[in-house]
This record gives sequence, C-alpha cells and structure tokens, in this order.
Amino acid sequence: MRAKLPEMTQTLLNVQGMRCAGCVASVEKNLCAVPGVEAASVNLATGQAMVRGEVPAPQELVRAVERAGFTAEVLGPDDTTGTHEHAHHEHAHEHDHGRPHGLIVGAVLALVVFFLGMIWPMLAGGHDGPGLWSLWTQIVLAAVVQVWLGKPFYQGAWKALRHGRAEMDTLVAMGTTVAFVYSAAVTIWATIRSPEHLPGVYFDSAVMILVLVGLGRWLEARARGSAAAAIRGLMQLQPARATVIRQGQEMDVPLSAVRVGDELLVRPGERVPTDGQVIDGQSEIDRSMVTGESLPTPVGPGDAVVGGTINQGGAFRMTAQRLGGQTLLSQIIRLVQQAQASKARVQRLADAISGVFVPVVIAVSVLALLGWGVYGDWDRGLFSMIAVLIVACPCALGLATPTAIMVGTGLGAKEGILIKDAVALERAGKLTHIILDKTGTLTMGRLTVSEVAPIEGKMDHRELLSLAGSVEVRSEHPLGRAVVRQARDEGLELAEVENFERLDGGGVTGRVKGRYIIVGRMAVLREREVRGLEALTELRDKLEEQVGRTFVAVSVDAEAVGWIAFSDELKPGADAVVAELHELGLQTILMTGDQRLIAEHVARPLGIDEIWADVLPQDKHAKVVELQKQGAVVAMAGDGINDAPALAAADLGVAMAAGPWSAEHSEQGADGQPSPANWGGTDIAMAAGQVVLVGGDLALIPLAIKLSRATLRRIYMGLFWAFIYNLVLIPLAAWGYLHPMLAAAAMSLSSVSVVGNALWLRYRGIR
Repeated sequence: MRAKLPEMTQTLLNVQGMRCAGCVASVEKNLCAVPGVEAASVNLATGQAMVRGEVPAPQELVRAVERAGFTAEVLGPDDTTGTHEHAHHEHAHEHDHGRPHGLIVGAVLALVVFFLGMIWPMLAGGHDGPGLWSLWTQIVLAAVVQVWLGKPFYQGAWKALRHGRAEMDTLVAMGTTVAFVYSAAVTIWATIRSPEHLPGVYFDSAVMILVLVGLGRWLEARARGSAAAAIRGLMQLQPARATVIRQGQEMDVPLSAVRVGDELLVRPGERVPTDGQVIDGQSEIDRSMVTGESLPTPVGPGDAVVGGTINQGGAFRMTAQRLGGQTLLSQIIRLVQQAQASKARVQRLADAISGVFVPVVIAVSVLALLGWGVYGDWDRGLFSMIAVLIVACPCALGLATPTAIMVGTGLGAKEGILIKDAVALERAGKLTHIILDKTGTLTMGRLTVSEVAPIEGKMDHRELLSLAGSVEVRSEHPLGRAVVRQARDEGLELAEVENFERLDGGGVTGRVKGRYIIVGRMAVLREREVRGLEALTELRDKLEEQVGRTFVAVSVDAEAVGWIAFSDELKPGADAVVAELHELGLQTILMTGDQRLIAEHVARPLGIDEIWADVLPQDKHAKVVELQKQGAVVAMAGDGINDAPALAAADLGVAMAAGPWSAEHSEQGADGQPSPANWGGTDIAMAAGQVVLVGGDLALIPLAIKLSRATLRRIYMGLFWAFIYNLVLIPLAAWGYLHPMLAAAAMSLSSVSVVGNALWLRYRGIR
C-alpha cells in the first residue's frame, strides 16, 4: 500500500527572485532544514513553495528562504481570493520582463556595436575599415549596455555568491564580463603599444548575449504568464462587493464585510458573492467556470449556490454560509495552487542534475580555455569559454516539469477536474485498472419509486402510496423520503400520522386516519405477525424478475397490502464513459455493498469487466490492496464516507464531488464556518482522493486520465529536449564550434521552447 497525503499542515509561500533550477534546489534545501518540516517542494514556474510539516511559526519558513538569498511571504488560506496572488504575479511580471523599453534601448546600442564589430569589417573587406576610434566607440557603447542590461545578472550573481552558490545569472555575468574585460584590455594595450595593429575583440558578442538572453527571459516570462491564465481566471471570478440586506435595507458592501448568516441579494447578471443557500426567488445559475457544466442550473428556495457563478435568471435572495478561504472557489484555487507547487517524481532527476550543473559548467569553461591555451590558441580558448558559459541553460531543466503541470492543472480546473499533486498526474498516466463505486458514481445516488404494486383486491395504487407516504413523512431514511416525494409528485393528500415509531430491523409504523400502518422489510412484517405474507411473497417473486431494485412491504391493520419498489437510475452517458475507459486500455471493476443481482443489473448494460458485490465498507480498502499486490496500478472512483479508505489506498483516488457541500454542513463550527467535524460523505471522499471531479460528472473520469497522460507526455518531451540541448551544445561550444552569440540565442530559445512545449497542451485541448 502506498503512502497518501500525510496528516500534517501544508503551507504555501510566494518566493520571489528565483531564476533557475539551482535557485529552486537552494530554497528547498533551506526549507527542509527548518525543524518540523517533513518535505518542501518549490515550483520555478509559479514562484511558489509548498511546505508540509508542523512548523511552530510560518515566519521561520520565510527566514529560511531569506537565508537562501530570496524573499518570501506566506500565502494564507484567504489569499486564494485573488488579490494577494494577483499582486505577486504582477510583481514578478514587472521584475522579470517589465522593462521592454530598456531592452529596446539596449538592443539599439548593441546593434551599433554589432555593426562596427562584425558588419563593417566584412563590408570593407579588410581595407579602409574601422580604425581605433571604432574600438573605443564599441567600448563606450558596450559599457553602457553592460550596465544597462547586465545589472540584473550582476545583482543575481552577487546575491548567489554571497550565499555560496552559482546559478544562471552567474554564467551570464561571467561570460559577458570576460568578453568585455578582455576586449577592453586588448584595446587599451593596442592603443598604448601598437595602434597600427588592431586586436580581435568580443564587444559585439558581450552585448548581443545580453540582448538575446534578456529577450529570451522576456518571452519566457510572457509564456509563463500565459500558462497561469487558467488559475488567474478562477481568481477573478470572485466578486469584490456584495449587496447585503440588513434591517430591510439593501447595502452595497465589500465582500470582506459579509458575515456568515447575512442575507444577500443577487440581481440578474451578477456573480454570486459567496457560497450559500437560496431563501427566496427562482433563477438559473451558470456554473461552467467552477464545475464545467455547459447548461445553466435551475435554483430555488433551499438550493445551494456557489460563489463566483453567474446569475442568468431572475433576482434571488440567499443566506451566506461560507466565506473567504472556506468557499468552494477558494478551495478549488487552493487545490490547484498546491498541485502546481508539488513536484513529480520525474523532476527529481532534473533537480539532481541542476544542483551541480552550474559548477560543472564553470569547470568545463575553464578547461576549454586552458585546453586551447596549451595549444597556443588563447583567442579560441576565450571564444570557447564564453560560449560554454552562455549556452548552458539550467532554466530549461527547471521549467520543463512545472510549466507542464501548471498548464495541465489549469486546464483541469476549467473542466472541473481538480488534481491535488503532480504525483497524481504520473500515476494516472500508468493506470491498468479502475474500480467504480455504484451509488453516486455510476448511478444518480438518489433512490426513486419505480413501482407501487398492491396485492390484487386489497386497494389501489394511489391509496397504498398515500398511506405509506403519510407514515414516511416523519422518516429521515432515503427510502422514506423517496416515498413522500413520489406521493407529492402524484398530487396525493398526506394525512397526519400518530404514534409514529422507527422499528429495529428497518421500517416505520404509525396510525393514519385510525388505521395502523407498517412500512418496512419483510422480516419486520413477519415479526409483527402480519397476515397475508404468502400473497405478498408471490407478488415479490413476480416483481423480482426485474432485478436491480429495492423493495419495502406495506401492511394496513396487520394485513399485507403490497410492495413499493425503488431503483437508482444510471447516470446519463455511463455506458459511453465505460467504453471510453476500455479504449484507454483500462480494466473496469464495479465494487458495491449491494447484492450481486443489483450489481449485475448495473454492470451488464455498461459492459463492465468484473463485479465485486456484497463488499462491506471496511473490506473495500483490502480489495484495492489485494489488486495492487497482483501488480495492477489501480484507480478508485467513489463519493461517500465508505469509499474514503479505498480512495486513500488506491494509486489514484478519484472523488466524485456531487455538489458544493453536503447536508451535514448546515451545522457550523465554533468559528461560524463549516468544520471537518461536520463534513459529509462527499467532503471526506474529496479529502481522501488525489483527483476531485467537481459536480460529480462521470464523463470527467476518462477526461482526467487523458489530461494526465497528455501532461506527462509534455513533461517527458520538455525534459528530453532540455537534456539533449545541453548534451549536444556544451561539447560543441567547448570545441570552439559555437559562436557566443549563437550560444546566447540557443540558450534563450531552449527556455522559451520548453515553456512553449507545455503551452501546446493548452492550445490543443484535451477533449
């Protein structure tokens, strides 16, 4: 059995200033050194760190990040509403690529240097070309570019040096500085000693490297911003203000001023301010951005509504029940943030390499210089050294996995698929078997009356249903509620019940209009010595030819009068979903606590491969583990409390979240918010699963698997190209076959291409 999400605190941090995979390794190392931290995962693409463990003070984590040379702030549970994260994104945007004007000015100066150093000598053909004045012009312009565009690299390199590490900024700063200082030195020497013999200089390489690397970072940051578009879109769903009704007056207030229990007015076209319950009015709600549902959902008094969804019908009044970080939208955003901050196992190889990558590159560049110098070609040695320093790109290794995860989890969130961590993506891509719960997963999870069958000559259909419904009004059992619902749907009158009693063994009794009614199992009627059980049994034998139904018997004044049959309808499109799972190469299994006849009634029309019936809740976990021991990679899809152990044991637990919250959430904790102690079955299943399907749409199961596999392909492809890039180009640069300017262009292109590879998933889609 594999370990699942540990029961410990998860803290999210925004980390600012990271540039490459080496920065990530340094931050993770410092965070893991904090007492109480069990694990830390840092995402270069999002700039977030997820820390698991029991840390006495979150500020200890901030100080640990600062010791690594970066800044950080704790992302609290209410920050998922968007303001905090959006501000961070804007800050990162400004820091990374918010100087396009400066880049343009630097590029213009660099082009002049490039013209003087490369183009003019070629045009002149060695005759009447630029003289010493040209070299001094290049020195001045290159110095301006070196300071103007090189400042961020020098700052990053100095900060890394002060904290005992080397990173991407170190390579760029070293390469361009060596090129500039060498060129300036030989120019000064020529001016003093031999002005008639002009030396070879690398001013053009130094400045064009800075321009190309700067351009690459600008494009990379734009691409990373595009990758995060889905999560930003979710954040922007939360309205900033709400209309509160207090003492009969409508008041427009900031959302932060709304309290649990407040009465809110939602007008047509407005977004629902927060999670709550409709108390007056009828409307239709567009929940597509939260649950992926394509059609608006009708709502009326008593129905739950979700914050951030759009009111497309009439005005209605609602009661606020969840606020801030407790809302469904905030929980979705927080799950996506945690998933994006998590790290796939495949990333460990890239991290291990990145941890020693920059020192190795520096060593290779020095060896290239000395190697060519031994053969007397110091110019080529310098040329090779600069090219090696510039072409090396740990950024590509660091970005390959997190950018793909960002895009994949963002796409999933838009469809209503919440993936809790990157490990779940990997597991979903390797599945061999999927176990499907019956009730609430394959079926609607709501029993309805399918037939009312009175014994011939006793009473008619309507009278039997009316008497049973009158007794069941006081019952809280799902079967009792189904009887009452059916009676009311048929317009029957339900009389007052007296002497109501719940019976051990399954059933209820009571007096209706002076008549003694029993509704319950056959065994209950037998214990009460009800007459006419033979006729009741004969009728049951006929009805049981239609398997897959549940029956309760009805007696009036100690005489059996008939049966009421119940069924749980299959979810629309269940057969197509099972067929699609088969196309994905998965073996399908139905696991249920119901008897085998009922299980077969569900499984056979759907084409499910195997049936596990009569499985007790405590045995579901063991069934999953037993299948895993046979070498299977198992997914489990379920929605209830009894499914939670199996969801946790499975390689991939898929929780069917049928609604925003369960009825149990009507009770609140001491802080006025729903607490885990009040969670219902859906919520506990959500906590146990690694993938949550919002809205409980069965069709999202194969879609989640497709998404996982597509994301994995992008991860592997990105890592492949990042490794190949370095394995091929670093040796070429060391042997002097790669010009430093081409090295700079290739380095920038590698990072942009890795991010572009991940973005292809977003534009291609998963449906």
